Amino acid sequence: MFKKFLTAICLIIPLCTFGNYNDIYVADIEYDWINKDEVAKEEMITEVHDILFEKPVEPRTDLKSLFHDKLKDKNHIDNYLAASAGYKEYKDNNISAFYYKRMTTPIMYALQEKTDTTKAFYYDAMGTLRYVDFIDGVYPDYPYSAIQYRISGKPVSAIYYISQDCQYLFKPNGEFEGVWYKHKLYNRKNKVILKRTTY
Repeated sequence: MFKKFLTAICLIIPLCTFGNYNDIYVADIEYDWINKDEVAKEEMITEVHDILFEKPVEPRTDLKSLFHDKLKDKNHIDNYLAASAGYKEYKDNNISAFYYKRMTTPIMYALQEKTDTTKAFYYDAMGTLRYVDFIDGVYPDYPYSAIQYRISGKPVSAIYYISQDCQYLFKPNGEFEGVWYKHKLYNRKNKVILKRTTY
């Protein structure tokens, strides 16, 4: 049960991140994953995969030293309360709360500095840094992408954001996981494999 919980968190957290992009650009599309045939789906998966994995996603050993001043959120009580209250911005940060199922208090919150939207930092309720997103794109303009790592340096996921409603999710090894559309994650066969409460 706890393993399923952690898996869900790892899949949901990076989808709520806050985005320099290269010259490759996937055209704006209306969501039509369910109506695409298999060939069209594979073409889109390949196109997005090639953007995300132009370079392999490798484990990192420098995150704790790189973000040594962020390993503990010095204002975690204020930030946690602001996230719990539903704030989207607080002081100098974009902020977001994450809940598990029907829990009424957040299990985690994310901070993104308004002056540097290339990263997002995810803290547990005690203010300990757990995950870091590296964002490639011109946030809040779409498209952009994010690679998420545990603070240990282990990569968690790679996501391509086409719009607020639609994101392509991959494992760090490049394996396609699915397409999020609003609250539902669809696999290649249009089966809903996960749901989320926020996006």
